[in-house]
Amino acid sequence: MTIVLVAFVAATALAQRQRGQMRQAQAVLVARAHEEERAWVASELHDDVLQRVALVRAEIESLWEASEPRSADALEDRLRGINAELVDLAVAVRRIAVRLHPTVVDQVGLVSALQSLADEVERGSDLDVRLTADGDTATVPADTARAAYRIAQESLRNAVKHSGARIATIGVRVTERTLSLSVHDDGRGFDTNVKRVDGLGLASLQERALCVGGKAEVRSRPGAGTTIDATLPLPVR
Repeated sequence: MTIVLVAFVAATALAQRQRGQMRQAQAVLVARAHEEERAWVASELHDDVLQRVALVRAEIESLWEASEPRSADALEDRLRGINAELVDLAVAVRRIAVRLHPTVVDQVGLVSALQSLADEVERGSDLDVRLTADGDTATVPADTARAAYRIAQESLRNAVKHSGARIATIGVRVTERTLSLSVHDDGRGFDTNVKRVDGLGLASLQERALCVGGKAEVRSRPGAGTTIDATLPLPVR
């Protein structure tokens, strides 16, 4: 009896230790994902937004300091250029805000949010994005829907930045137990066995999936495009 009790206590302690290690590992993954988000925001602000602000400021100062009087038409052209740059700047800031907190998912649901994302990517690039959805996405928990949105967002960002693709497809399928997300592009592809230095990889996608108990996989080879498959579990109804 004593041996059984000791074994039970040991097994319980081991299980608690393993659960603690799993929680710690999960916390590390979440913290790493947050750090990657901060790094992305810092890069966007420094490389894009701040440079645009400096450009607009320089344009305005050149108008103030102009020694020669300008015609009304010339002045109007300069002001139109400044206005256009401010419009582009507003789009860039809005993109960063959406990246930080994609409330559109909570407001309109996953499918509508993904369609909005596809439209936004098409407006800002040469990529044609097509979306298909199957199943009752309205039953997907908010955290899972946000994770799926972020995975699709990161996948499309990589496609635009790295792949040279013309067409990308987003496929969403909801069953009783899982949400399956697939993002495919017809770009140049890459060797998944070679570690890349430009930020394209599986780590951030895996971390987003792991945060909701799921998994993500990247399939690609040179000349054959890239596919990201994510499987996210759903609570049993």
